[in-house]
Amino acid sequence: MNEQFDAELAGAILAFNQESLLYCHGISDMVAQEYARNYARMLQNRAKGAEFSLPRIPHGLFEPNRNLIRSTLDRISEKYFHLK
Repeated sequence: MNEQFDAELAGAILAFNQESLLYCHGISDMVAQEYARNYARMLQNRAKGAEFSLPRIPHGLFEPNRNLIRSTLDRISEKYFHLK
């Protein structure tokens, strides 16, 4: 049973990586793109049950952009990980 769960999680992580990577690459601002990649990594760690902390908010990334990144990646992660 545990192997099936591990396989399902691995598949979910792979699918999340593909979709989140496409989203992150579509962000033209490099500061925002780096934050998005770090936030996606944090969501993966949370899904794996590993320790996680919110990524540092970089100077120059304003709240509306940060909120958009978080909400988009949260939606993507909920699709694959069924977390809240």
